[in-house]
Amino acid sequence: MPIVAEAQLEAPLVEWLRIGGFEVAREVPVFGRRADLVAARGGRVAAVELKLVDWREAFRQAIAYQIVADEAWVAMPLVSAARAYREAWRFEAEGVGLLAVDDVGRVRLPILARDSPRLLPFAQAALRTLFSKEATGLEAF
Repeated sequence: MPIVAEAQLEAPLVEWLRIGGFEVAREVPVFGRRADLVAARGGRVAAVELKLVDWREAFRQAIAYQIVADEAWVAMPLVSAARAYREAWRFEAEGVGLLAVDDVGRVRLPILARDSPRLLPFAQAALRTLFSKEATGLEAF
């Protein structure tokens, strides 16, 4: 079944992250924006921006999330991710990863995220404190 809503991307990505040992929070405020997914495992944080077609906007948002995340990703339906992949050099230059979700919910990794060149440890620490389970009761880290 074709993906026509961001919500259809979310479930497979959350499952993929959890299988990878991550704890996941949805719609996390990050400096005036909202990261669709933020995940933590051990001492690492990943942020994922979901978009159906506008990879450029998602890419800009993912770069912004690199301030608080060790890894930043753009996630899109497979067809849209294939179009974004034509600009793979942009993703690779900034260290932003690209995830593709196919029509049956499999997550693919066309471009791996690199360690964030923009990470500010104090900002990441603030994010962790703000969204701890004890403070918010959210399903978070």
